[in-house]
Amino acid sequence: MSIEFLKSIRETERDCEQKIKNTESEKEIALMEAEKHAVLRIRDSEIQAKEEASKILSGVKNRVEKEYVKMLNVFEEEQNQLKAKSKNIDKKAIDLIQSTIF
Repeated sequence: MSIEFLKSIRETERDCEQKIKNTESEKEIALMEAEKHAVLRIRDSEIQAKEEASKILSGVKNRVEKEYVKMLNVFEEEQNQLKAKSKNIDKKAIDLIQSTIF
């Protein structure tokens, strides 16, 4: 009876060792799967972040271009006003010189 009992204990030990190995193996597989999912989620998040950044930059670029065009229009208008003033001054100067000479 003692030998049968010891055999039973040894068999139970082997079963337990096998279950521990199986559990450790399953744990490793679960960890690898979790890491894989984490990497995929990070990659997806990076892609979404880049897309959002591109949208934001595109919007900013459009606003900057519109503001630049507005500034150019204002500059051109001011330039035209200065040209008109310059023509008036030139005309007055010529008239003054002509009136002084004649």
